[in-house]
Amino acid sequence: MNIFFVYQDGSRTTLVTPKLTGSLLPGITRDSLLTLGKELGYVVEERTVSIDDWLSDASTGKMTEAFACGTAAVITPIGALKNAKGVYPIRDGSMGPVSTRLREHLMDIQYGNTTDKYGWMHRIV
Repeated sequence: MNIFFVYQDGSRTTLVTPKLTGSLLPGITRDSLLTLGKELGYVVEERTVSIDDWLSDASTGKMTEAFACGTAAVITPIGALKNAKGVYPIRDGSMGPVSTRLREHLMDIQYGNTTDKYGWMHRIV
């Protein structure tokens, strides 16, 4: 699985995922969401995200969504980060509008409800 964070600044939506450093594995769903994020008009960043950044951004509301992604999970919201110092909620724990939009778009491609302009789908006969 991989992880994404969403930041909203006015009308600018930024989708952030940790850059691949060797300890993080690349993922097909991760790559697909990076592509779809750009298509949907989001700013997409691959960068280092520390636990301290996560705690601070969740506490201040700067981070508006967090979700995990992977083949089986597709997109799963992260409701809070917990540590010895407390609980740091993100939204109300439910899937946010950006993760919902990404999930719907990805699944529409998977189910053939929209055009697969990236050649991701292959018919097996």
